[in-house]
Amino acid sequence: MNEVGTLRRQLGWLLLWALLPLPFLYIILPVFWLIAGAAGIFLVVRPETVLQPSKTVLNLAAVAIFVAVAAAGGLNVGPLRPLGHLLLLLTSVRLLAVEDRRGFLRGLALVGMVWVVSVASSTHMTAAVYFLVSAVIGWWVGIRVHLSGLGLDLQGPDGEHPRPRHVVVAAAVALVIAAPFFLAMPRLGSPWVAGRSFARTTGFSPDVDLSKLGRLTESQEVALVMRSVDGERLRDEWTRLRGTAFDQVMAGSWIPRRADLQPLETTRGFAWLRPGAGRLDDLTALDIDLLNPRRYLMLPPGAVAVEVTAPVAQDVYGGLLIGYRRGRPISYRVWVGEPDPPTAAPPGPRDVLLPRDNLDVRALSQSVAGRLGSARARAEAVERFLQTEYRYSLNSGVLIHTVDPVAWFLLEGKEGHCEFFAGAMVVMLRHLGTPARMVGGYSGGDLSPDGDELVVREANAHAWVEAWLGDGLGWVSYDPTPPSGVPGLGSVSGWERVRWAWQQAELLWDQKLLTFGLGEQLDLVEGFVEWIRSIPDLIQRRTVATSMTVVAALIVAGFVLRLWWVRRVRPWRVGSRRTRGPASRAVSRLARALVPVGGVVPPWSTVRSIGRQAAAFWPQSAPAVEELVTRAEDELYGLEGYRNADPTEVRQLWTRIREGMKNREMTV
Repeated sequence: MNEVGTLRRQLGWLLLWALLPLPFLYIILPVFWLIAGAAGIFLVVRPETVLQPSKTVLNLAAVAIFVAVAAAGGLNVGPLRPLGHLLLLLTSVRLLAVEDRRGFLRGLALVGMVWVVSVASSTHMTAAVYFLVSAVIGWWVGIRVHLSGLGLDLQGPDGEHPRPRHVVVAAAVALVIAAPFFLAMPRLGSPWVAGRSFARTTGFSPDVDLSKLGRLTESQEVALVMRSVDGERLRDEWTRLRGTAFDQVMAGSWIPRRADLQPLETTRGFAWLRPGAGRLDDLTALDIDLLNPRRYLMLPPGAVAVEVTAPVAQDVYGGLLIGYRRGRPISYRVWVGEPDPPTAAPPGPRDVLLPRDNLDVRALSQSVAGRLGSARARAEAVERFLQTEYRYSLNSGVLIHTVDPVAWFLLEGKEGHCEFFAGAMVVMLRHLGTPARMVGGYSGGDLSPDGDELVVREANAHAWVEAWLGDGLGWVSYDPTPPSGVPGLGSVSGWERVRWAWQQAELLWDQKLLTFGLGEQLDLVEGFVEWIRSIPDLIQRRTVATSMTVVAALIVAGFVLRLWWVRRVRPWRVGSRRTRGPASRAVSRLARALVPVGGVVPPWSTVRSIGRQAAAFWPQSAPAVEELVTRAEDELYGLEGYRNADPTEVRQLWTRIREGMKNREMTV
């Protein structure tokens, strides 16, 4: 096969690889990727046959494009689908007509564009594997094409052009070099990929929007870590951490009342939440590391005092808003006593407001608890009704085309996550005349074996309800979510860890790569600027000086080690790895063996001179050395096409040489 045939076959394989994801995607009609696949198979099977399509074929291809656009839904499908069809047809036609190296390079560009369409059409995490394998294949082909351009044989008899490890290393280096460009390239905040619906993740949010579509994914990102200061075992009631409450609902969105914020008076970061609740020595101190702050501090029930360095304001529900920089962890200490007294925080006017008076929801509420006399009985009846008649699910199930998602949940969907259950109970209680509000925070977590540390993940985010039962009882917590949907305490099984790891990988792929946009780029720049500004402080603490000393010491140590390696271990080397055979490598080992016994092997030594020294040092090995040197000279200076020495024979010669080394008698 000539060079052009080899290049055409490579084009065929590359085209088939680029088409691999398309049969599993809706973006390209089957007829078009089948045409391109047939072209790729033809190039692989008949690489030396060149086809020149007529103008009639080209015109028919153009007509087919218009048919594809019409079949795909006209102009409403976006530009990606018709452009993909056009690209496939153009690639198929041009690749079949490749006659020389220049045509190959043009066809290679078209294949690369097809590959881009394939990658852009699939946003699943498995696309990362496809991308990495494509990088290795691309480098393999690129190296071979380069060698071909230099006039070298693409399929050399020694199989040394190129080696797979070279390709893998080159691909890895390319990915490392590409990382800064990925971070720095300007981009929009959302991807231009048709049909992509980015999954939402579990986690505490200062605003609850039930109108958002799609499935919730349980995020295993650690939200906070709570530990007992004195080593006391954490109580179960402390594992439900409260952020704040939401009383105002509009078009499916629940928001807290932020207009009535009151700055929390602090003294050196310390503030009383319940003055007069007792002495700090009589309370339990808990340290909380909030790793991913979302506007509110998380407080256990009965919080009396708090110590935090960030500025804090308190809302009317007892929630503590913090001033922080996004992404910066916050550590604080909380002193916990008995739960809040029943008379605390009476209801306000917004605790009874409804988004709209839905007659069907009102009728449902009346049928469930309308005949009950007390507020406690009504709240318990509604809680029991939702727990038993509705199903917990992280998927909304259908597109919510309504301004009242809670009504849709109660009357149609009848399945949802904890925010749907909490919102439904709040609305039903308000229809019954009972003040109620939604509460957001975390529930449960991974408890340490000693019970003094709790690791809370974003998957532990939860929503429940607080209902006002009168002056004698105050606000009482209810959880209408079925027990299967309430995060709890416990250890994690091995299978759950594997599932969580996979989910976390998907989240990282979605958040760090697919949706990496302008906001994330600005965060990186801000972090870098802050690091630059912190350099004077580092210098003042002598951190930089210490680091530079360590780096300088490592450089000197590396230089000394390299000098020792060159002078003692590797004084002589035959050629490069790519051109050496087994006999040449054995001569290199022989040269290294001469140095410890007093031999002189400068870098310009020849194979023959090394052999003469070895024969002088080890006379018993002289015949084996002579034969080894002859084999090495044939490998290095033999005619084109000469095969390397047999590795088995070389090992036998080296064994004979080693036997002679054991009984050294130097001759002059």
